Amino acid sequence: MEKHTGGFTLIELVLVMALVGIIVSFGATMSLSSLSRSNVTQERDLFVTLLLRGARAASLANVNEVSHGVQIDNANHRYILFEGITYNASASSNRTVPYTNNVLNISNSGGDTIVFEQLSGNVITGTGTISISNGNANQNIIIRDVGQIDW
Repeated sequence: MEKHTGGFTLIELVLVMALVGIIVSFGATMSLSSLSRSNVTQERDLFVTLLLRGARAASLANVNEVSHGVQIDNANHRYILFEGITYNASASSNRTVPYTNNVLNISNSGGDTIVFEQLSGNVITGTGTISISNGNANQNIIIRDVGQIDW
């Protein structure tokens, strides 16, 4: 009878497969968590850009000699940049920007409408904390009455 001296035993193979499984599952968990944080950060950056370069900048520059604002439309997963003190859904000057990710939850403690006063950039409506969340990840944007936006 010949005795085999090479190869792996069944216990060795099972142990290696278990270790590989643990490493892969840990990597997948880390990857999904990073993706959630990345989506929320990307949405925060988009919203701040709309506020700073869109509505507030247009108000400060007195574009069309009116105030400008942003409406958060969670039902349709979009933001609407508008002119005037109040949001008018049928105004032809409205510009729509979709969310970057439809599974995000966006809320403002000051309401869904943020309006900046023409020439001063002060907030007429919507001061508060905007929370953007996606399960595990959360980002906040603070809008102060003097038009300051912190993120």
